[in-house]
Amino acid sequence: MKKNKYLPVIYVLAVAVILSIAVILILRPKTSETETLPDVSSTDDTAQVTVDDTTEQPLSIENNVTGDSESQSESETQSAPSSTDTTAETKPLTTSINADTGRIIVDTDREDWNLIVVNAGRELPEDYVPELKEILGCGKYLDYRVAPHYEDMYYAAKKDGITLTPYSAYRSYDRQKNNYNNLTQSYMRDYNLSEAEARKKAATVILPPGTSEHNLGYAMDICGTESTFKDTKEYAWLQQHAHEYGFILRYTAEKQPITGIIPEPWHWRYVGVEYAEKIKNSGLCLEEYLDSIGVAY
Repeated sequence: MKKNKYLPVIYVLAVAVILSIAVILILRPKTSETETLPDVSSTDDTAQVTVDDTTEQPLSIENNVTGDSESQSESETQSAPSSTDTTAETKPLTTSINADTGRIIVDTDREDWNLIVVNAGRELPEDYVPELKEILGCGKYLDYRVAPHYEDMYYAAKKDGITLTPYSAYRSYDRQKNNYNNLTQSYMRDYNLSEAEARKKAATVILPPGTSEHNLGYAMDICGTESTFKDTKEYAWLQQHAHEYGFILRYTAEKQPITGIIPEPWHWRYVGVEYAEKIKNSGLCLEEYLDSIGVAY
């Protein structure tokens, strides 16, 4: 039988074709995997950017978690609240100066709302009106966050035979203004003082509008406004228990050089249970205590 001289060439070509097919089949999955890598890398990069962005803009954390919680990794989900909490704790207060009065306009939009300080040098925005809640059905109102605590204190005292009668609670800006102006006029008339002198003297008794804790809705004058209240069983009960419900005695003779206000044993201000106990035990007034712990106000 005559041997085909082209057979070796055919064998070589066949082997080459088979090897080429094998190489293509082997390399094809790798090529496909390589093509998907940019998408995975892009997803990781996007997630990292989201975490970095939310550190600076805490509000976007909540939006991202709510809108796409299933797509977030466990580490991203855990880091989001941490970033939010840290930012909230270090959020600077937003204050300004009233050009007409020279007073600081306080930041009322703060998480530790119970530590807002108003006094002769610090005032509320003129249009500030707290969300109010009536207490004890008596027609008097406090900030809705404070009212339940006063009611709790009232009923606790009642069980001990003590009646903490609400005398003066929230006052509007206009009402505070009228009270202050009326007292100023009275001092001008009765003591022959100039208007400037009368206003200064009046401010030790009735603070100018916007600077009173009554405008804030955090304070209650209890049982009246007589200095003899300090000698009553109601005052003694408050001294012993008011801090348990978040209230402090705001104005004392000892602290008048700091607060600028005459002693008012009837005036009790809400700061929250935690701070009320600490302030009571420290012997400091509110301004002094906040300064001592480094809390801006």
